[in-house]
Amino acid sequence: MNYRFFLDFLRDYEKVLIPIITFVLGFFFSRFTLSLSERKQYEQKLFENGIELMEAQNSRFQEFAAVLHKYINKTGEPTLDDFFDISTVGEKYFYQLKISSDAIIAGKVSKEVRDNTLMPNIKEAVTKSLPTFYSTLQAIAAKKNIVYNGELKRENYESMYYVIERYAQQRN
Repeated sequence: MNYRFFLDFLRDYEKVLIPIITFVLGFFFSRFTLSLSERKQYEQKLFENGIELMEAQNSRFQEFAAVLHKYINKTGEPTLDDFFDISTVGEKYFYQLKISSDAIIAGKVSKEVRDNTLMPNIKEAVTKSLPTFYSTLQAIAAKKNIVYNGELKRENYESMYYVIERYAQQRN
């Protein structure tokens, strides 16, 4: 009995219901799909995000490398200024790498920029630069007789490790 009532209702109001249903479905489908130009704009934005991150990452790395180079070529004993310079600039560099890693995790950069530009630098930082950073600070602290308890802890750089584990496997 209810089934027949429903069919009668649809027949009576089909001229009103069809446009309403079509509008609602069209609205929802348009929100979940992109036109070709919207897709190209989105891809361009991802690429631009990657370029901005790469430039910031490169700038921070240059600062970090310059401070380390200055320390390595120093003729005298390390000073507290050396310790603080390396510590400050290193933290800025690794913070930038964490920002890049977070952007990768959030899908805010293109796959190409992620795999070809950002990932190699993040991987090198995790495997080489971070351990060197902490050992250098510990060596300076020991020479200056300063108490320094800094150590490389994964949880402080979790997003970097996550990105390496997730995306470095895909590259190989």
